[in-house]
Amino acid sequence: MLEMVTRMNYMASISDFFKSPKWLMNLLLGGVCCLIPVVGPLVLMGWLITGFWAREDQRPEAFPDFDFNQFGKYLERGVWPFLVTLVVTLGMAFVMSFLIVPITLVPSFLFAGSDGHASGAAGAIIGLFVMILAMMFVLTPLKLRASIVQDFAKSFDFGFVKKFVTTMWMEIALGSLFLMVASVVLVCLGLLAFCIGIYLVMVPIYFAWAHLLKQLYALYLQRGGEPIPLSPKLRDTPPSPIPSV
Repeated sequence: MLEMVTRMNYMASISDFFKSPKWLMNLLLGGVCCLIPVVGPLVLMGWLITGFWAREDQRPEAFPDFDFNQFGKYLERGVWPFLVTLVVTLGMAFVMSFLIVPITLVPSFLFAGSDGHASGAAGAIIGLFVMILAMMFVLTPLKLRASIVQDFAKSFDFGFVKKFVTTMWMEIALGSLFLMVASVVLVCLGLLAFCIGIYLVMVPIYFAWAHLLKQLYALYLQRGGEPIPLSPKLRDTPPSPIPSV
């Protein structure tokens, strides 16, 4: 449950996926989704939103199984964080295109030495990492909010973004770093499985990202953050009708 989270558990973001009794079937069906261009990842994201935000039982063992009969519902729930991520990524890419030279060249000059080329390359990598981290600081609260409010315009609450980042910046940075490293390891394992495994490992990677968002939000609330209103679209059952007088 959200109120029981007191610190980040990064390894659980991956291990919890395998606690479902049908994790293998979820892995296979999720991998099939990753094979579908554009729409597939949205459906996968919608399934994860359903599992993390549209149920009361938060036990990883009770995570809902992937159900292709819910394809339309998953797609509807996954489209909002996708659109927000797409718009923000394109916008930040445009802005960073004017900053990429100074951001990458300054570390290159700082690290330049007798082995010039190697040190310059290391500096460029550091500059690229800084840009990715800056993007994660913006995308994390926006994608979180889009997943919960299920609305494009309502996702862009920059007061929330500012408070979330100032409250959770350390955890966002560590979570992003963990996800980068874990993704590289999982992708390498997927490539070993005749390359087709790359589609399968994307499922636990997506799961880990959604899991970390849930943990970040729980800690944010613990530290006095205001809750995000849950969209009625995330209720699988309609509210009980008000009895007539």
